[in-house]
Amino acid sequence: MALTETEKNHFQTNGFCLIPNPFGHETMLEVDRLQRTNEPQWETTDWPEGHNIGACQFLMMMEQAVELVEKPKAVSIARELLGTDDIHIGACGLGDASQTVSKDGRAKIQVQWHADGGPDVKQVSFRTALDRHDPSNGPLRVYPGTHLRPREEVYEELKQVEIATGTHDEDPEMCFAKHPAEVEVRLDPRWTLVWTPSCWHATGEKTAAGPRRAMAWNYYPAGGRKRDLEALKRIFDGEWEGWSDDRKRLWGLVN
Repeated sequence: MALTETEKNHFQTNGFCLIPNPFGHETMLEVDRLQRTNEPQWETTDWPEGHNIGACQFLMMMEQAVELVEKPKAVSIARELLGTDDIHIGACGLGDASQTVSKDGRAKIQVQWHADGGPDVKQVSFRTALDRHDPSNGPLRVYPGTHLRPREEVYEELKQVEIATGTHDEDPEMCFAKHPAEVEVRLDPRWTLVWTPSCWHATGEKTAAGPRRAMAWNYYPAGGRKRDLEALKRIFDGEWEGWSDDRKRLWGLVN
């Protein structure tokens, strides 16, 4: 099932749309089981420097991770939104991202405003929650349409909104303040967010106890990012070499 014209237009204009979870209840139960089972080993593994540990946790699901990314509906949507059949995975992740926040000494568990790209970076990301991301559980906040605007312009706007809170003596290094045009995505496992991380985004403050887990991966057109290639080769060492050419191409292993 393809996206509707309304969904496509919402993605292109605002940078995101929401669709019913395309992976199915049984698959999500298996993802939940694998995440819980693998987490202790993942936490105690000394991952090589430069490896994205969120990607490592995702790839530890092995064939389940591959099947999720290769789901025909997801691939078809990505190809349509990116306008090309030549796409590959450039980033992926799984787990509780809130565990890595505030390592700089901040009391609040919250991610600041940022964008993983700009108008020149084309990408489509699928983000599915394993736990409900409601207002107390650090929901994603998206500033619609900013994937189409110059990064410096958006940053200066967000900084002015931050200064207007009256809590800073100097220019803030990080911005968290709510923007009047932002959308707080209260992501429920029944839905999947299809979006571009080139759109400026932040999170709400996590105040609730318990996990805030999600899985996500990004599709790129030819020449796009291949951030997690070394993690893939490490975890699938001795296996990926025997993959089909189509699978290698989708995972960015060959051009």
